[in-house]
Amino acid sequence: MSASLCILASGSSGNASAISFDGSGRFILVDAGLSPSRVRVRLAESRGPFERLRAILLTHLDHDHWHKDWGKQLARSPVPVLLRREHAAEAVDLGVPAECITVIGESARLGDAATVRACAVPHDEVGSTAYRFDCTHGSIGFATDLGRVTDELHAMFEGVDTLAIESNYDPAMQLASPRPAFLKRRIMGGAGHLSNEQSTAAASIVAESGRLANVAFIHLSRDCNAPDIVESLARERLAGASCSIVVSTRDRPTPLMQVSRAAAASPAPPKTHPIAAG
Repeated sequence: MSASLCILASGSSGNASAISFDGSGRFILVDAGLSPSRVRVRLAESRGPFERLRAILLTHLDHDHWHKDWGKQLARSPVPVLLRREHAAEAVDLGVPAECITVIGESARLGDAATVRACAVPHDEVGSTAYRFDCTHGSIGFATDLGRVTDELHAMFEGVDTLAIESNYDPAMQLASPRPAFLKRRIMGGAGHLSNEQSTAAASIVAESGRLANVAFIHLSRDCNAPDIVESLARERLAGASCSIVVSTRDRPTPLMQVSRAAAASPAPPKTHPIAAG
C-alpha cells in the first residue's frame, strides 16, 4: 500500500491529475479540465488505484482546468471542491455547485488521508494555487500556471518526495513564434507561465534535500515546447539527483508515480481545519 500520482492529461486542451493517498481506492483530482467521461477513460488507462473520487482541488478556473460538464456531475454525485477564496465567486459563475465549494485557507485535512497546504502563486489577475500534500506514505508538491517560483513556494515544497511542476515553454521557441507580442509578454512577464529553465531550476532546488524520488514536468506548450527539450534539460539539471523524470503529454496519462515515505521526516504542517472528503 502506498501513495501514488498520475498526470491524466496536461496542456492547453485540458488538465487533470489523480492522487491516491492509500490503498482504499479513494482519490482526489487536482484540476478538472477534462470532461468526466474523458477522466474516466484516462483513469482506466492509468491502471492506478483510482476507484472513488473523494474531492477535487482547483488551481484556478481557466477553461483548461475546469470543464463545464463537471457541474452536472457534481449535482448528481457531490464531492468537496477545494479552492482559495479568490476563486470562489468565479467557480459558482462557471457551474461549480455552491454547496460543494470549500474555501481552503493555509491548510486543511482531507478526511483522515492527508494534509493539504495551499500557496497563492502569480498567474494573470487572480493568480493560481499550488498545493502540497502530506500523508503517511509520502509528500507531493504540485504547481502549474505560475509566472515565477516565489520564496513561499520554495519553502512549501522543501523536502517533498514527488514534485509536479509546470514547464510551459522554451524561451527561444517562444520568442521565435508567430504569437503576438502582447501574448509573449503575458506568458514570459512573471505572471504567466514557467519556462523550462525556471521549472528545472526549481526542481533542482527541491532535489537538494535528497528526498525527491519523482519529478513530473507538466503543462507543456503545444507550439513553444517539446518533450525532448524538457527531458534533456531536466536530466542535465538533475544529473546528481537519483529521481525519475516524467514529462507529461496532452493525449495520454503518465506512468504511475509511487510516492515514498520520506514525508514522515517533514516539518509539522500548520494548524488545519478538517474537510469531509469521503
